[in-house]
Amino acid sequence: MQIVGTYGARYENAIDLSALRGAHQPQYAARTEIAVDGNTAAAIPFLQWWRAPIMAGFPITPSTKWLEHLAAVVGAGKCGKAKRVKLLEAEHAAADYLVGMAGSCRELIAGTATSSVGLDHMTETVRSLGASGLGNVMIVNVCRATANYPLCIEGDPSDHFAHRDDGFIQVMCRGKQQIYDTILQLPAVGMNPRVLTPTMPGFFGIKDSHRSGKLVVEPDEAVNSFLDEALASTEPTPPGLLDGDTSMGSCVTSAYFQGFKVGQKARLQAALDVIPRVAGLFEKRFGRRGIELFEQFAMEDAEVALVCLGPDAGTAVQQLPRMRDELKARVGLIVLRVLTPFPSVALARALRKVNAVGVVQHAYHHGRGHIALDLADALAESGRLLPTESFFCGLGGADVSPSTWREMARLTVSCAMRGKPSRRWHLLHEGHELSEEN
Repeated sequence: MQIVGTYGARYENAIDLSALRGAHQPQYAARTEIAVDGNTAAAIPFLQWWRAPIMAGFPITPSTKWLEHLAAVVGAGKCGKAKRVKLLEAEHAAADYLVGMAGSCRELIAGTATSSVGLDHMTETVRSLGASGLGNVMIVNVCRATANYPLCIEGDPSDHFAHRDDGFIQVMCRGKQQIYDTILQLPAVGMNPRVLTPTMPGFFGIKDSHRSGKLVVEPDEAVNSFLDEALASTEPTPPGLLDGDTSMGSCVTSAYFQGFKVGQKARLQAALDVIPRVAGLFEKRFGRRGIELFEQFAMEDAEVALVCLGPDAGTAVQQLPRMRDELKARVGLIVLRVLTPFPSVALARALRKVNAVGVVQHAYHHGRGHIALDLADALAESGRLLPTESFFCGLGGADVSPSTWREMARLTVSCAMRGKPSRRWHLLHEGHELSEEN
């Protein structure tokens, strides 16, 4: 008699992945510095992992280059017979394909890249994946402003925030190196038996997807050794359809549904503990910072802080000295990385000494903004009421100018002096307020 656990019985040696590992043809034998766009930086890990034999996708702006790069390399015979690119007829088919791949063998990585309406077309399957426990699934989301009127192919995280409740671990990237490094680490997070949750790294379309920059690529041997080590340090991977007795896509009554969702929330929250451990292992091996819950700049002595995300944060980092000098106030900056699960406790701790905070948001919201509401919740949980200004800027991928960053800092400093925000929310462009009084 065999006691079957939550994820079924696993039959060791039912499948042998050594042949797949042995067939892998390394793309990089040594650490190499190249110049690439963000889509290429996101594609390279899938060529380097021996655990990713099949990449599925459907072209959609601005993520198409991810698929094109993989197809070009594989089609040129540079991967031998170890890899295949599967072009499907629509995004929903790509998502369905991921389920079959990931469910068959949980030790393989099943990935795709999409954007905007492409992610929307995956919704039914993506929401099932979020609750499935298939942590070996990765959907790279190249953030695009809208999927409806007025159409905009440039990048803001509206599509990313629209899918925050799908059950994925969402991590935001900025810059080519951060994109590559983040994707290398996420399978070690999602496949961890405490987490078992699919991942969704995201980066802004056009600004990061199409613009080129320097990228340091690690050798394939080190990349795979890092992931193997991270997975070996955990409990055995749950069984898949090929190496165990397990159920996929079961229906339950409401009574069982409650307990299932408790487990799903627990796994998602466990990611906040696992991410720093994986990041530490990554930094030890490669000498670069691993995934951070958020980045901090000039927060050691900050009196007020701006909380933001995305590539325009680089402008804010450069403007910090000028902000401090002109406003005669110690302005700090926090750049969010992990969006789901939201790092409430850590973020409230980082803001414990400031007198006001300005939340910078690039995605449309009917109220004060997704991040503003999450931050308010985090502060409430910590027992502190902190005056908060809510800003919208960079909608549709518009650049957030230095004058806009300085104006947001000025309004946040004024908020600290008054002890309350001046308005419910602001919409700024080129340093000017566009919204009517609210």
